[in-house]
Amino acid sequence: MNKIKLSIATISILFLSNSASAIELTDYKVIEGTYSDAYLNGSLNINDDSDKDQTSYNAVVKADLESVYTTAPYTLNYYIHGQGSTVRGSEDNASRESQYSATAYIKGNRYIHDDDTYYFYGDTKLGYQKLSTTSSASDPYVEVGAGVGYGRMYIATPLASAMRIAEDLKEYKIVRPAISDKALMELAKVIGLEDEYVSKYGSNEYRQYWYSDMEKVLKENNALVNDSLSATGVVRLNEVLSTNDARGVLSRLHGWTVQAGVGQVLSDYNGDSGDTTVNAEFDYALPIGYTSQFRETLATGKVLDNSSAFDYKIKNDVSYTYELSDKIDWINTWDLQYLKANNSGDDVTANALGTTFRYYLANQLTFDTTLTLSNVDGTNLGLKETKGWNTALTSSISYRLK
Repeated sequence: MNKIKLSIATISILFLSNSASAIELTDYKVIEGTYSDAYLNGSLNINDDSDKDQTSYNAVVKADLESVYTTAPYTLNYYIHGQGSTVRGSEDNASRESQYSATAYIKGNRYIHDDDTYYFYGDTKLGYQKLSTTSSASDPYVEVGAGVGYGRMYIATPLASAMRIAEDLKEYKIVRPAISDKALMELAKVIGLEDEYVSKYGSNEYRQYWYSDMEKVLKENNALVNDSLSATGVVRLNEVLSTNDARGVLSRLHGWTVQAGVGQVLSDYNGDSGDTTVNAEFDYALPIGYTSQFRETLATGKVLDNSSAFDYKIKNDVSYTYELSDKIDWINTWDLQYLKANNSGDDVTANALGTTFRYYLANQLTFDTTLTLSNVDGTNLGLKETKGWNTALTSSISYRLK
């Protein structure tokens, strides 16, 4: 009995020690890093019912670009979204209606102590739109802000790539079954330096030097079975890391920031200047394993002018992405917005929920199937109330630009 108890205790200690030493994406806290995603998305719906006067159609094109660049003293984030659509109804002599819009958000942080604590920030929001009900575009939208904050987001995508590489190479018996956390961390640091390799060796030649240094890291940490990657190993590296193949590794972020400041609309879509606002924001990101990513951004703004149409607004965006396989991602979002009316009009609550299955095709193409549910309670500030929940199911093709 004592031997059995001793064996159980030994197994428990080994299990706990192994669990404690298992590397997590949140262990990757390299300040220097960058990532960018860019997609071009298009969808087309055509209806030609026999009881309708004419064929109806709805064509939509979207473009999204997001980039994050971080160093010890600075971080720079920018996001650009563009969308255009053309619609024609099925009624007799219904005309074609087109609209388009573009928004851009740029934010820079300056860390006071070159670490992950206090920072100053400045941001700018730009907008441009043409509605289907107007013959010309609206005036440009310009908003600026500044304030102070605390915390930092870390880009852990290189470690996620290292973990994916280790798993892939194990299947081909190129690396040993057990790879140390130290080896994975050192491999991730080399992966994270891709831009430096491109700058030093050029976009056509850098991979041979990049892969060679990855091989060196694995060899120095006694992770290789035959002391070299071999041709198969190089091919597998390229399969995981190259965005020219079916897919790379989804961006992985972890950390949090909290900030507060003031904002000013210099020009709205009518060409008028807006009210000064006091703003606060909390941003949180957590990768779960290396197959899931959770992100939440909570923002609020209080208008200082009592004559404004609304008193304050709250916006909360939540997303959860899960990699079902190397070829399929499951993307879930929930966007909640609340506008508190000031003097007259309704308080407005708007919800939008979406779930997308993204299948990665060859040559940077993806096929998306998205189910969306949306609801607006209250009418104010251009938002129209819905009678219930609107449901839409769409399929589209996306091309990854970078």
